[in-house]
Amino acid sequence: MDFTPHESQVVQLLRQRQVAAYAELAQQLNVSSKTVQRALGKAGAYASLNANSAYATLKSTPRFDRRGLWRYEQLRFSRHGDLPHTIRALIEQSRQGCTVEELQQWVGTRVHNHVGLLLLRGEIRRFLVGHHAVYTSADPAQQQQQQAARQPSAEAEVWKPAIHEAPALPPGMKAMDLIHLLLEMLRRPAASPASLAKSLQARGVAVHAKEVHAAMAFYGLKKTTR
Repeated sequence: MDFTPHESQVVQLLRQRQVAAYAELAQQLNVSSKTVQRALGKAGAYASLNANSAYATLKSTPRFDRRGLWRYEQLRFSRHGDLPHTIRALIEQSRQGCTVEELQQWVGTRVHNHVGLLLLRGEIRRFLVGHHAVYTSADPAQQQQQQAARQPSAEAEVWKPAIHEAPALPPGMKAMDLIHLLLEMLRRPAASPASLAKSLQARGVAVHAKEVHAAMAFYGLKKTTR
């Protein structure tokens, strides 16, 4: 693939530095952010899972661990792609499913909202161990294996979800309203329930602050502070 001179400079600098912020590459080379994005798109690069995906590394740089993750100082990168794809892959490949705390330890950032959205879409499932949710594959057979591995006791109750079971919803909420809410939480993780509800109402989504609180409690979601 052909690179312009400026694009070649971007790739060369990132190769030398291993990891760099997109903005730093543009500033240091005095090129536009579009030039940086175009160069790294041609060369092939991973964006960081954490730090707002603001850092990049070339695909030839990481040495991934068995989970497909690579840590560079406090930054995390994944061969699985962006954060939602990585969360699902980690859950799918886990022998005993994953808790939110485990996922956050591996990826280095909060995952509550992404997990809630994956759960709503039916891409993952969950079961409870005490008061803690464990997230599993959406495939019923694999989920049963993961639950058995997490709860090896013969006395443990094994929940067998129906193959066509609809995703659980907070009482009184419609699926599309909840999807709008979760997407808004991803866009504005530090916003209060009242602010989230006001923004959604302005776009014609009938969600009120008390329903935002109820959805957070239902899925175990928490407001992120920066």
